[in-house]
Amino acid sequence: MTSDNFETSVSGPAALITAIPALLGFVPERSLVLITFEGNGDEIGTTMRHDLTLEPDGTPTELMLSVIDHLARVCESYNATRVVAVIIDDRMDPHGPVYRRLAAVIDRNLIAVGGLYGAFWTSAITLDRPWITLWDRRSEVNESDRIADGVVGDPTISPVAIARAVAGGRRVLMTRDEMVENLSPLPHCASPECDAYEISAIDDRDYAELIQSKLNGAAADEWSDIVDDDESASIAGPVDQTTIDPAVLQDYACTGSGRVPLHLLVEQVRRIQERSDLEFVLDLVVRGCGDLDCADLQRLDKALRELYVRDALVSLAVTDLWSDAEYLFTQAARRLRGRGQAAAATLLGFVHYVHGNGAMAGTAFDVALEVSPGYSMATLYNDALTRGIPPGVINRCAETGYLVARSLGVELPPPILRPAA
Repeated sequence: MTSDNFETSVSGPAALITAIPALLGFVPERSLVLITFEGNGDEIGTTMRHDLTLEPDGTPTELMLSVIDHLARVCESYNATRVVAVIIDDRMDPHGPVYRRLAAVIDRNLIAVGGLYGAFWTSAITLDRPWITLWDRRSEVNESDRIADGVVGDPTISPVAIARAVAGGRRVLMTRDEMVENLSPLPHCASPECDAYEISAIDDRDYAELIQSKLNGAAADEWSDIVDDDESASIAGPVDQTTIDPAVLQDYACTGSGRVPLHLLVEQVRRIQERSDLEFVLDLVVRGCGDLDCADLQRLDKALRELYVRDALVSLAVTDLWSDAEYLFTQAARRLRGRGQAAAATLLGFVHYVHGNGAMAGTAFDVALEVSPGYSMATLYNDALTRGIPPGVINRCAETGYLVARSLGVELPPPILRPAA
């Protein structure tokens, strides 16, 4: 499911249907879209989309029925004033009973918010494509003649698309496939001798072995100093993959004084390394990074695998560096592999999420979970997105990032986005 929150207003069904690609960030195909309205019923609240799965005879599948029930619960949780459905599909006769029956199913599920206010059908959201009304709560006629019809406008230049482009600098992507293509893998670098992917695979294998050791209860004492409790990546809990650069050890040895208990030594050196890696990533963001070389990408991979570094970087989504961070995370999500790639894709998804681009956020979370199944942060944010938690609420997660950064001695830029009250 795709969920976006982007408050605006439109007048009339044609304008609403034409605005859907701008509200979602892409042009949906064979989809069910539910749009909630707030206030007096004239302000769009949340736009939710899901693939429309039908049986050969046009009846909704069991999965589709469960999706409709879930979407209705989301609408209820938002205290929606009105809910409008738009069915985008080209498989059935629009003047037959199939789509009107689907609208009736949606209406019954929305009884807690007063039922379905209106439902419309179009085969595709493209210029001059016909649309018709399937359901209009203002009329007593729900199952017989068409109540209204018209044609779709140009979704790329709709007022909502233009407003969103001006506000966020984003264009409407043509299809979901285009969004996936924007995150398709790229080579790590131009060097034919690059062994970065082999190193990543080794790191991933080591991580899996450490997790298995915890599950088996083996070597518990050996790893106790590097276990971090703030993530639940698996039933065993997470294992921090922070590795120490020899230069950090040398600097610490030169500046340290007296004997230090082993557990404090490990913690202090670890924090010095994580601060150095966080500052490295922030420097990449600030200077715009451009084309990253092999060494930069390998250190970036290492840094993103460190839980404290990753958690601190979440906060960049609510600062004035968010677009630069988006670019860096996109490059990392395409050029890295394994858990480093999963971390980058998750951070990228969070940036999109808090800036109201739920479709791209979901795509990024899908990438993270594909390359690292069960990756806990991606699972957490993807679940929030699926349940329709608004960006103004989810951006509270950035507050934790600020605390983590300060614990490493790093001060991040101040937030420009504030959590909803």
